[in-house]
Amino acid sequence: MNKGISFYFGFASTPEQRAKMISEAGFDCVITTADERFEHQNGTIEEQVELFKKYNLKLSSLHNRYTNADLPNFYLDNEIGNKMEKNLIKDLEIAKKFGFNSVVLHLYGTPNQIGRDRLKRALEVAENLNVPITVENIDCRPCFLDAFKSFKSPMLKFCYDSGHNNWVDPEIDYLTDFGDKLVCLHLHDNNGTADMHTLNKYGCINWDKIAQKLAKANEVNLDYELLMNYRQNETMKEVLRETFKEAQELEEMIKNYK
Repeated sequence: MNKGISFYFGFASTPEQRAKMISEAGFDCVITTADERFEHQNGTIEEQVELFKKYNLKLSSLHNRYTNADLPNFYLDNEIGNKMEKNLIKDLEIAKKFGFNSVVLHLYGTPNQIGRDRLKRALEVAENLNVPITVENIDCRPCFLDAFKSFKSPMLKFCYDSGHNNWVDPEIDYLTDFGDKLVCLHLHDNNGTADMHTLNKYGCINWDKIAQKLAKANEVNLDYELLMNYRQNETMKEVLRETFKEAQELEEMIKNYK
């Protein structure tokens, strides 16, 4: 199974240094964003893709650009909501152009027809481009469920976030309920009280249970989305080494349940 990590994982460095270290640590692929707000740390999406090619890193998922403050506007008839829809379509076009396997979407707010209409238009673009929109489980289960209840599009897929599940709603079995729609992963750990995006040693997720469920779901890249919101003096190299080891261990557990 391919093993990946977020291009930015919590440390300041040049983009080239980071791409080189990710490759040298053994990772096969990366997840990233084309959001211009992060070009100071990642470079433009064109520059990122060139670095990934240089260091033999495949493209996994592309995260839709967003701010938490803007998210509820997807369900409101206003300019911010209109811009969010345009940005989602723009990210779908970028994913198609460069070869990302999907665009990850956060849905948050009060489900209504305004939001459904926006998602419907975006899904029509996704179908034309053959690029899935993968809805991520965040801290708004009503919006997540409404999307899958409202649409049967072949391009409406699922991004499973292990940290969000452990923090927000650990009683919900997303991987069993939506495993047939799984396209990508955001793997990270936490202690159940905050969205830490950290290493397993600082968290409490039962990875054996996740491995059991992943063994029955669609096979996808084992992508880790780290921000290291909690760490104790680890270096970049140490975090990459530890994360790759975690990915190898998870892969072995999954194989044992196949």
